[in-house]
Amino acid sequence: MPDEPLTQIELADATRADTRSEMPKRRWPSVAAAFMLHACILLCVVLLPPIVYDAVRTSSYQGIEWLHFSGGVTYPLYAIYWIAKLKNFRAKFILLHLTIVLMVAVATAFASNRHTPMFVAFLPTAASALPLLGALASWLHGSRKLAVTYLVGSLLALLIAIPASLLIIYGMAMSSVGPMRY
Repeated sequence: MPDEPLTQIELADATRADTRSEMPKRRWPSVAAAFMLHACILLCVVLLPPIVYDAVRTSSYQGIEWLHFSGGVTYPLYAIYWIAKLKNFRAKFILLHLTIVLMVAVATAFASNRHTPMFVAFLPTAASALPLLGALASWLHGSRKLAVTYLVGSLLALLIAIPASLLIIYGMAMSSVGPMRY
């Protein structure tokens, strides 16, 4: 009697049975590797900022205030790493956009002083409004779900960016006021 071809159900069962037998052999090395990866990343995130701060404090660049905080760039990078692992596109886009707008706002706040042009203070607001262009393009191409994602991401970022821009403008205005003596 010749061999008959497998049906779809039998083929799926055979495939599932093969993968089940391989799982216990491959699981522990991958768990250990993932644990070691996250331990190294966490150590870098926790240890790098104080090391950078101490190195800048003892160097000839200690007069540059914002350089003392440059080790803190690992915090948003770690957040971006975890956000990028999300499977939901809408949540991933909104959280990545919020993280980038916050990074722009913090960098603008640290880098601005009385000599900075005024348009720099509006960079967080401009960064939060950029997805509105994507929302418009998606809406015109008929992708309503993507347009709503861009719109929600932009509106949530605007709630953070507009007050941040106002605080940066206020800080730029106050930086021109010298030490007051009464």
